Amino acid sequence: MKILNFGSLNYNYVYSLPHIVATGETIASTKMEIFCGGKGLN
Repeated sequence: MKILNFGSLNYNYVYSLPHIVATGETIASTKMEIFCGGKGLN
C-alpha cells in the first residue's frame, strides 16, 4: 500500500480579547473561533 501526502491541514484557534494583554496580566477571552489553516489552505 502506498500513501501520498500533498500537504497538511492545521486548525487556527483565534481568541478575542477586550484589550491587548500587558506584561504579567491575565485576562479571559470573550470569544474563541476555529478556522482551517495551513500552507495549502491559506
